[in-house]
Amino acid sequence: MGTSRFGVLGRSFAIPGGWIRPHPGVFLWSEIERSQGTYDWMMQDWSVKGWQEDRLAVLATVWPFSSWDQRSCHSDDPEIQPVLRKLPSRLFPPCDTAAYQKWLTALVERYDGDGVDDMPGLAYPIRHWEVANEPAMQGGHGYFFQGTSADYLGLLTTSASTIRAADPEALVLTGGQAGMQIPFADFWRPVLLEAGGSFDIGNIHSIGSDESFFSAEYRAFLDSTGHPDVPYWVTEALLPTRPMPGQKAPTPDQLARDTIIGFAAALADGADRIFNVGPHDPTGGPGPESDAAFELLARSIGEFTTSSRLSPSSTRFDLPDGTVVYVLWGGSYLPADVTGQVITTRYDGTAGTADASTFRADVPMLVWVSP
Repeated sequence: MGTSRFGVLGRSFAIPGGWIRPHPGVFLWSEIERSQGTYDWMMQDWSVKGWQEDRLAVLATVWPFSSWDQRSCHSDDPEIQPVLRKLPSRLFPPCDTAAYQKWLTALVERYDGDGVDDMPGLAYPIRHWEVANEPAMQGGHGYFFQGTSADYLGLLTTSASTIRAADPEALVLTGGQAGMQIPFADFWRPVLLEAGGSFDIGNIHSIGSDESFFSAEYRAFLDSTGHPDVPYWVTEALLPTRPMPGQKAPTPDQLARDTIIGFAAALADGADRIFNVGPHDPTGGPGPESDAAFELLARSIGEFTTSSRLSPSSTRFDLPDGTVVYVLWGGSYLPADVTGQVITTRYDGTAGTADASTFRADVPMLVWVSP
């Protein structure tokens, strides 16, 4: 499980070895511990059982909010409109840190697969936990968190130490950064500057904002804040669908082309995993042509071992069996050392062959070179 570099926002994915990121998922403090000291795992166990029957790897979001806890020290604060209806109407860091840590320990312990207090019938562990979601999203379309950068840093640090104490093999992700726009970067910079050792994987989102999902920009952001060796995932990737100023809206065919380019570029620029929002978007997403192009790419290069950018419009992915898949577009050619007949697949799935020395990718193409 989890061998693929591709995942989706949602509860199902047809790609072998693929990932899901249920959103909001089922790991909400407010739903598991509705009254203090009493845990109800029924919905969580039912969900995990279903995912494991489908052999899916899970990125689990920890939602560290409970209404009874929030009332204990924030009853005088105004209630807000959370982005997701499942969340409480106050989203400050936990008041009772000990109660939160006790719940989080029980949560991780239940799904870590070590044979101690595990869910009955657990087939394999959940090892990847992200601490909240888009904490800088405070206002506008709603709230995911209430507090400062320092407040979230404290939550991240406490959560990471608790998760690792319960499962030393667990990996901690930051709550998704909602883009590289200035307000989000300003919120996250002080967190990352002080968060050394408190997370294992960085986490960036791009909802219709950037053609390659801020992948290269986020890599540079992590580097500049002291994390050059920390990998990162794009856990929400939604292709831009709005027309550029003065242009017409992209057609379904153009969105399919853009899907191949955007996801290949993001991975070649350094993203370790990428999760497509696609049809999970409330608008319906970029459409079935884009979804098909995403699945084509996921089935073709999903288990690559290394990736690289060869030029602004060409990328290389090395597969475990020695096969190399080039993803090319914009009139790019294959490298000069590639010779002979190669297998090609267009962005729309049309397969063919070509002579490597004369091949030119005027539309997004996958080119297969055997070892």
